[in-house]
Amino acid sequence: MTAIQEFWDRFDRSARVGLLVGAIAIVGVAIALGVMLLRTDYDVLFADLAPQDAATITSELDKLKMPYRLGKDGNTILVPADQVHKTRLKLVGRELPLRGAVGFELFNTSEVGMTEFTQKVNFQRALQGELTRTIMALDEVQSVRVHLVLADQGLFKKTSRQAKASISLALKPGHTLQPDQVQGIQRLVSAAVPDIRAADVTVVDQRGVALTRRSAEGPADDGAGTDGLDDKRALESYLQKKVTDVLDRTFGAGLAIASVDVTLGHAQTKVTTESVLGNGTGAGAAAGVKVRERVTTPTTTSDADADHPAPTSRESDYQVGRRVEQVVSGAGGIARVNVAVVVRANQDQEQLDRLRDVVALAAGIDRQRGDAVSVYAMDQLANPMPVTAASIAALETPAPDTVPAAPVKAPADPRVAVAGIVLAALVALLAIGAVALGRRRRDQAPLRHLSMDERRAVLAQVNAWLEAPRQKAREEAS
Repeated sequence: MTAIQEFWDRFDRSARVGLLVGAIAIVGVAIALGVMLLRTDYDVLFADLAPQDAATITSELDKLKMPYRLGKDGNTILVPADQVHKTRLKLVGRELPLRGAVGFELFNTSEVGMTEFTQKVNFQRALQGELTRTIMALDEVQSVRVHLVLADQGLFKKTSRQAKASISLALKPGHTLQPDQVQGIQRLVSAAVPDIRAADVTVVDQRGVALTRRSAEGPADDGAGTDGLDDKRALESYLQKKVTDVLDRTFGAGLAIASVDVTLGHAQTKVTTESVLGNGTGAGAAAGVKVRERVTTPTTTSDADADHPAPTSRESDYQVGRRVEQVVSGAGGIARVNVAVVVRANQDQEQLDRLRDVVALAAGIDRQRGDAVSVYAMDQLANPMPVTAASIAALETPAPDTVPAAPVKAPADPRVAVAGIVLAALVALLAIGAVALGRRRRDQAPLRHLSMDERRAVLAQVNAWLEAPRQKAREEAS
């Protein structure tokens, strides 16, 4: 205790205050570090939940007496990190009505006295819930609503009303469904629900835009315009690929640019041809098929008439056949094809004409239909692009299929980083305190006062230093 008192008495008031502040700061940092290292970390149990699902899960967590926290958005539930997987499996095993719909777990508990109508309603609800859960498995889908219109069947009657289904999808931001995926949803519902055809399933997104397409099982619906546009894009892509392959093999990859535009005919054409059929034995008098012939021979009444017999008349009736042909051309045929090609290398007109013929053959150009092909060299355009050896080499270099990604380091534990920063701060604080303490002790060293004679000697020495330059200047002047 005496040593501590002596150590304390060596400092003045300012040094003692600094020492106390440093000690308090060290203790506070140590406590904060301990709390940070010993506190319970929470991890995400479920995220992006609907309000109904969040309420169901939190109610079940209260029954399990599991501590949890809610995220700032209210649709994220966090539990202790070491209990995430265990808790998730427990909740899944309880068959909770998640995602805003109930499935066939409605029939786990049967009620006494349930009417037939109630059973039908519950079956429809369960079927809609199971379809909702299945469609929610798609990565692009955020929420789903399924509505079924089932045919009313009885023992002695069956209604003529066709069963139908409507599905409303809310897609995640930045995601879209491909046409094949929409058709897959239609077929899924058609296979799961009796008496529903794929063409009778309507799918819309959150903006009310119909995603259903024309089906081979039924007539075209509202998506016919979209089908026409898709057909146009597919045909243009096919023809452009054919033309580009020819150009790349001729000039090299990237040294020629091709663009194809296809115009589809959406009108349905019906042509009726009517022709006359003959007997096929000749032309003119032989045309037609003889159906009746009448020969008239006059009778002779005297010898004079016998010497000069009357001519015999012959009458024939012919029937002409008729053939009618009806040719119906469906909508969606090619009405016009336009191809534009630009070649980077300088070509004369004769070479461009030959290239135009090759491109026309590759794209299946029909001049009588009105198709057109345009081929130009780069130097013929208004702003030609200079072709250098470096640019050609860069164009001929194929782009890699995949770019190797930089190795991703595993994220470090943030608590370790924080602990390192805190320890470094403590070391720096202790070093600064030691330096300040040493400087304070040096400044507090006892000072010795000079006597009168020592002061006079110091003053005489200073005067001698000041007088020396003046004396030297006078000597030089004289």
